[in-house]
Amino acid sequence: MLLTVLIGAVAAGGVLWARDGFVDHNGVATTVIGEGNAPVENDFTRSQPGDCLQWNVAQASEPALIDCAEPHRFEVAGALDTDTFPTSEFASNAPWPGPERFAAVRDENCPAIVGRYLAGGLDPQGRFSTGLMFPSKVQWERGARVLQCGIEQPGAGGVQEEFTGKVADIDQSFSWPAGTCIGIDKDTRKPAGEVVDCSEPHAFQTTGDIDLSQRFGARNSGKPWPSAREQNDYLSTICPTQTNRFFGSAAKFDETTLNVQWSVISEVSWLTGSRRVVCYVALPSRGGFATLVGDAREQVLIDGRVPAPVDQGPPGRSTGTAVPLPPGYTPR
Repeated sequence: MLLTVLIGAVAAGGVLWARDGFVDHNGVATTVIGEGNAPVENDFTRSQPGDCLQWNVAQASEPALIDCAEPHRFEVAGALDTDTFPTSEFASNAPWPGPERFAAVRDENCPAIVGRYLAGGLDPQGRFSTGLMFPSKVQWERGARVLQCGIEQPGAGGVQEEFTGKVADIDQSFSWPAGTCIGIDKDTRKPAGEVVDCSEPHAFQTTGDIDLSQRFGARNSGKPWPSAREQNDYLSTICPTQTNRFFGSAAKFDETTLNVQWSVISEVSWLTGSRRVVCYVALPSRGGFATLVGDAREQVLIDGRVPAPVDQGPPGRSTGTAVPLPPGYTPR
């Protein structure tokens, strides 16, 4: 969802525009957290490439510089020089451009800045995305013009997730704790990208994640990308066992009538250092997924029906050929 979050309570605060890392939705929403007085220097305006910024989304506050080893919501990649823009839209008397224009500015300029900052190392299929921090309307009218491109981890409801460490040094793979349920788009039957309570409609439930570096080489090992077939062959020996353990037994899992699935890592993701994949349970249906409701370890409804176990699992179950996650989670 295209969402702005005003985060400047005092001085020249910023707005972080989060591009959804999973799907595109229509509409723009704005949540005002703080306004502020005349612009002065603060941690946001003083931040440099490599700095990390943190703020409290529950209360009005300004972004604060923090050690990147601590949880934070934004890593600064570089300032955007508005003097280079060919129009007067950033002049001292110019009207506030508005969220839609700032989104276009982000898309037109920040990928290159983030690309240079990470030396091309942002995983296009990973959990991070390019973001832009910009002044609120009140701060703009008081002269604030600082724009910072950077990296964020989009979360549910447009709230940026906290992460630790610098993006260049950490695994960018999607990863969720075992038992996590991922929502479903009712129209496309694809994962909606947001973590939801398992009592809500969802596409799949995770049963754990696997670090492929143990089998195919760590991020700095220099070892080549293992093909999707190689990954599938390996994961077919891991995910079924892990899933049975998650449910308590193979028999209990069989009662759900769900299939064991897993994600794989594309070559471009491998080259950025991503190494983690996720095991999950789901039921492919009509080019997408059946809608699940409930924790599959207890009671799950599949497209509104109670599972009806059969003597043998569905055809293709645990054959070692996983049905891939849709774009945004796995390679196309």
